[in-house]
Amino acid sequence: MTPEEFKPSEMSFLYVTVPDMEAARVIAGGAIREKLAACANILPQMTAIYEWNGDVEEESEIVVILKTSKTTALALAQWVEDHHPYEVPCILEVPLGRGNHGYVSWLQGQMGLGSRLM
Repeated sequence: MTPEEFKPSEMSFLYVTVPDMEAARVIAGGAIREKLAACANILPQMTAIYEWNGDVEEESEIVVILKTSKTTALALAQWVEDHHPYEVPCILEVPLGRGNHGYVSWLQGQMGLGSRLM
């Protein structure tokens, strides 16, 4: 891969945790159907340990990674919050940085961003 093929992009990931596969599919599928995300990855079964209301909790969760544009990330985050089962969901934007030209081009095409590749 040459430096010309591995450039900065205008894409972001939204990292979202959910309680179960049903919620993961609702978030992932809905975000794609609404054209707010180009692609989603569902990473099953992790353990979250956190403090809530003064108690240390341990729960099984699933991670959903939503691939979107930086310009769409806020709208996607709002959509996820509106459809999320948690009172306080984890929705974190992670700027994509660099990526291989072909894949980033495909992501941006899915988002309707055309030739704004990098």
